[in-house]
Amino acid sequence: MNRSKTYRISIWGLLGILGYLGFREFYLVNVFAYVGQQNIWHSKRFIVFLLASVLSAAIYLAFGFLRIIRAKSGFETRKPNLPPVFRWAAAAILVLLPGLIKWVLPLPQNFTFGYWEETLLIYGFSLLVAKLFLKPEDNDGQALLITAALVMASGTGHAILLKLCQVTSYPFTLFWSEGNRFFDYSTMLGSYRYQTLDGGPVFAFITWGMQVPWALPFIFPNLSIGAFRLWYQLVWIIPSLLLGWVAVWKKPHSKYMGLAALVFAGWTFLFLDQGPIYPPLILGALVTVLATRAKLPIGALLIALISYYVRSSRWTWAYSPGLWSALLALLEIEAPGFSKDKIKELIKPVVLGISGYFGGQILLPLLRNLSTSTVKLLPDVVSSTTRQPLLWNRLYPNPTYPPGILYGIMWASLPLVILLIVLAAKRAWKVNWLQRLSMLIISAAFLVVGLIASVKIGGGSNLHNLDNYLVTLVIIATIALLALRDTHYPVTKQPLLVILTCIALVAPVTYTLQGGTRLSLPAQETTNEVMNTINSTVDEYRLKGEILFIDQRQLLTFGMVKDVLLEDDYEKKYLMDQAMADNEDYFKGFYKDLIDSHFVLIVNEPSNYVIRGSESSFGEENDAYVKWVTIPLLCTYEPLYTSREIGVELLVPRQSTPTEAICQDFLAQYAAEGE
Repeated sequence: MNRSKTYRISIWGLLGILGYLGFREFYLVNVFAYVGQQNIWHSKRFIVFLLASVLSAAIYLAFGFLRIIRAKSGFETRKPNLPPVFRWAAAAILVLLPGLIKWVLPLPQNFTFGYWEETLLIYGFSLLVAKLFLKPEDNDGQALLITAALVMASGTGHAILLKLCQVTSYPFTLFWSEGNRFFDYSTMLGSYRYQTLDGGPVFAFITWGMQVPWALPFIFPNLSIGAFRLWYQLVWIIPSLLLGWVAVWKKPHSKYMGLAALVFAGWTFLFLDQGPIYPPLILGALVTVLATRAKLPIGALLIALISYYVRSSRWTWAYSPGLWSALLALLEIEAPGFSKDKIKELIKPVVLGISGYFGGQILLPLLRNLSTSTVKLLPDVVSSTTRQPLLWNRLYPNPTYPPGILYGIMWASLPLVILLIVLAAKRAWKVNWLQRLSMLIISAAFLVVGLIASVKIGGGSNLHNLDNYLVTLVIIATIALLALRDTHYPVTKQPLLVILTCIALVAPVTYTLQGGTRLSLPAQETTNEVMNTINSTVDEYRLKGEILFIDQRQLLTFGMVKDVLLEDDYEKKYLMDQAMADNEDYFKGFYKDLIDSHFVLIVNEPSNYVIRGSESSFGEENDAYVKWVTIPLLCTYEPLYTSREIGVELLVPRQSTPTEAICQDFLAQYAAEGE
């Protein structure tokens, strides 16, 4: 069947818009930026670009002529006659190719593959792949949904490849907290890797629940940093894919159930990666889905246990499994209510909700009271986070998160919310007032809490604090999709629903493509030189006294620096947390150790006195850290060795009193407080 004229014009017009944006971006970034002051007609780059642009425009116009003016040319009905295995192989290559170009394949020097260029390729390749699979009898709605699903799949490939490209054996930290986070994860099952002064447990600024997904590989003594980075990224990828698959893999299984589950798994990963959402919460959602489908006694037990786990991971997740399970159970009831013949149906939602409350709010303090363990525990994370200031400007566009939290969450979730509202309004998905009210209250509560958490100092650089809200939307979308499947609702024959579904599928792609950069590492010779300098310096100083690793603790974790007694206090993330809370009492001990030259050597990142202000990314966090940590540190210790390219600085006690006014003020203030 030939596609309608509206369909052909829409597909062709969108290709033209993206083509213009892609070629314009290519010109500005890869041509104009390198022409400089020379005459543009003397630039080989420009000439090649101009010829390619003219040729592409000619092909585009000819393509439009065939598809629109000569609609019956037979172009629509001709389908490549390829064996299924070759068709699927070609589809996989074309779907992954934009991500491979962006992250993996070598590019010419001074070449940038930008947002609109990749978007153009994703859309163009998706049209080609759709051509491989569309049947003559498929209507416009089916064609659009297949194309949108392919765009989504390409975006999923982009996001997964970005994560996997961070897998490297490079010994130093790749981002601000990476190395010290690896240290945190290792302390649960790999504390044998460290030598401590008293042989006691190792303090880590993390909850045991957050440790669990990444702790398992540390049972292997010879675990390398490269192997762990692979595990680290897989933990970010696999749980959300599993959640999406399991959520819709429910009896009765239809003919295309496997394909639908695969599409929903990819979309779930991409949608939650907009946060990104920490894996423990996703695992909590996965268990919640399974528990809701189990018999009530088993389900209630699972909900209590998973609520205990996620509450132990992060206190803001305490109510999540209970509310999700109650909502899932309620949405599965046909027209629930409080009448005599309906009240019994509410037993399951109520029991699951109470089980979640018990596991998340009662079980944890109960077990703590019963425990006689003397394990070194984290400080009270609730009081730690609630005493820190709120930066309300981060709700709006700002240097730390350019879209701003409000616009960011609208970008990430509004297309799905609108689709769900329209499905309910058109009665394609039948939910009554009680179900609608429950969805509204739970979603709104999680949204408000997430917005407040996002403006806390230290947050607001992405949407991860809106985790409960985003997962709730996935759970609601699951029920809506299953309802459409069970009722065989003809979505593909409803133009509005087709368009909204396509937008919901594609929206996470537009969000995902805007982030990330290619991994660029220093030369191997530079890395080896810095590593050798650290080891030789540590060997020289370790017999003279204690060595403090404020940063780069992964060097101890993976045995790249050996035979060093671990000082587990004064870790960089924990220092930042206390600085953001203005915890003067905590820093008294830190300052005393610095002034007394308690440490003969300190391993840190290069630092300075610069106050950045709110006009810079994480400016408030930087200023708090400079005030409470950097100034006292540089006023009592001085650099022995610095590599800014690697991000390493070795500090030793100052041999003379610093003359800088800022240091004189700090030392005078400390002396006055000590009197």
